[in-house]
Amino acid sequence: MLRKLSRRNALRQMRDYAVYLLTLILSVTLMYSFHLLVFSEEIKAILGEWSMMPFIIIFISVIIVLILGRLVSYITEFIFRKRSREFGTYMMLGIENREIAGMFARESITIGAAAWLAGLVGGTYFYQILKAMVMHLFLRPFHMGLEFSWGAFCLTSVYLVCIFWLSGRKVKKKVMAVSIRELLSMDAENEKAPLKNKKQKRILFLLSLLALLLGCCSFGALLYCEINNDAGGAAALFGLSMIVLSVFGLFMSFPVVLEQKLNKVKWKYRGRNLVLGRIYSGKIRNLSLTFASVSILFLLVFLAVSLGLFFNRRVDGRVNETAFDFAVGSLYGQKDLQPFKEYVQKEIPEAATADYQVYTSGRRDFGAYFSTENMGKFMAFSHMDAMENDCYMAMSVYKELRDMLGMEKVNLEEDKYYMHCSGFAKEKLERYAGTRALTGSGRSIPAGTDREKDAALSFGGAFTGAFFQQEFFGNGSYYLLIVPDRVAKNMQVIEELYVGVAPKELSMEVYKGIAAIAWENQMHVTGKAEIRESGASIVMSLSFPLFYLAFILLAAAATIMTVQILSDLEQERQQFRILQECGMDKAEQRKILQRYFAVYYSFPVLPAAVGGAAVYMAITGSVNWDAYQGMTLVGFGEGIGILGVTAGVFFSIYLVYCLSAYISFKKAVL
Repeated sequence: MLRKLSRRNALRQMRDYAVYLLTLILSVTLMYSFHLLVFSEEIKAILGEWSMMPFIIIFISVIIVLILGRLVSYITEFIFRKRSREFGTYMMLGIENREIAGMFARESITIGAAAWLAGLVGGTYFYQILKAMVMHLFLRPFHMGLEFSWGAFCLTSVYLVCIFWLSGRKVKKKVMAVSIRELLSMDAENEKAPLKNKKQKRILFLLSLLALLLGCCSFGALLYCEINNDAGGAAALFGLSMIVLSVFGLFMSFPVVLEQKLNKVKWKYRGRNLVLGRIYSGKIRNLSLTFASVSILFLLVFLAVSLGLFFNRRVDGRVNETAFDFAVGSLYGQKDLQPFKEYVQKEIPEAATADYQVYTSGRRDFGAYFSTENMGKFMAFSHMDAMENDCYMAMSVYKELRDMLGMEKVNLEEDKYYMHCSGFAKEKLERYAGTRALTGSGRSIPAGTDREKDAALSFGGAFTGAFFQQEFFGNGSYYLLIVPDRVAKNMQVIEELYVGVAPKELSMEVYKGIAAIAWENQMHVTGKAEIRESGASIVMSLSFPLFYLAFILLAAAATIMTVQILSDLEQERQQFRILQECGMDKAEQRKILQRYFAVYYSFPVLPAAVGGAAVYMAITGSVNWDAYQGMTLVGFGEGIGILGVTAGVFFSIYLVYCLSAYISFKKAVL
């Protein structure tokens, strides 16, 4: 009989808590599909044996097991509290605690098994989407086909068993120790507020707002001020701590602030404030810690999605910055480039090529200014030592390379020198170059002094654009000085390069052929194919796991919010019935319901969005991902754009939960 009752109750839970079941199914779907990525031989062949992606995904999966274990435990305890009178009745009929615990455990196992089966089917198909994304990143052909992996199947099953074991063990202990009296009163229990004194809560509210402001200011200082690494780490830790503390403080103290507003007659009787204030104050007073925890989860979601998008965008940006489809460099021109020329002429005869020299004066005037004034607090050079010196290029070569890359033609005067640099450094470097002149040997001297009359060249202007300036070798480290050919001849050759542009981006196989020659000849080689491959590997190792984690966090938080708002439907139905008896029509009740849902679902999001934006802009608003050099400055606009996309992704998923809850609530109450 008890087994039959368990099956019936499990089906009822699936119906009453459909959002919870859906979240479990989607979680298993994601878990299984990402595990298929880890065990796929095709993906392994693309990523290579040294890829960190499998380890990162498994690590994230372990974190997700803990998150889902806590979610399942929370929802299970919540369901148990709501059904406590039912279990109390069973106990009065003579059913022992052990049998009630077993019956409840079988209900949870039935729900878990349903989620497991549906998730395995969903994961098999969702894996095809992930695989298509991977193939697109690496420019590989995609072939649709259902796949099965025993490794992914067993790992997902073990994780799911752990999730329900973590929650079931805790609930079982609780059921075994509970009494009939406790069961009959359990559904009326609420969260215990850490602070009960109203004056203390008002002070806490003000302190929480101050903490949120301090946290945002700390990350603002990281964004706009020059701070060394140690101080920067301390400021980041302080800012994050302030934001987290402010979130908990705001939710624990806000009910008192709202109650204070309700005591003000003018505000209370304005519009729908009285009804909404009473409904919402009752809800948040009982769930302040839950709301705070949900808000922290939302903060993590914002960071995970925005950072995932940030790394994802860096792939195409890094490929474009490389400029050439392939580039081979010989330091000081010590190696012969002829083997490369022969290989390229044989394998890609349609490619436009050029071989040229980059020079140095042996000085580091521009480089010293650039490294101290413009490099940013998170960056240090990692070029070879010779590249730290100022690099020069002959005007004729510069014009030839611009033509090859399809850049706009430029007019260069023979009595001037020019600069090509990265966009973020143009303004300051151009200002500095205006104070410098070059001698006939290319040495830099101050402008506006008696020595300037000895100078052969004055500064003529700066250009920007992708020009192979951000790699381990190439056309200077973020900046390059362009001088007349007669001046370049008097300088020392720092590099000899052979570069090419193909009609379409080279395949990895062709690039590996060029790289094999470079390896044999101890030379440096890079190209768009290699940069795309390394960039895509970074995205696979960082963006994919971040999106994976973000969705689980968002689904868990939204599930808690939805289950809580649908938990007291009978009480809410009575409140709206009273409003109807007082003469309020259905249209007005719908408006109140819509406002209630809007406030309820948006309130935990607001502090999370503010804190998440501050943290994200401090991390990425002042830095740019560079495959070889770590971090450099980027514009503020890109960070804002990514935050906008993050908000779109967040609300597109969050609104699904909100609308589903609204429809269920409206159907039950109105």
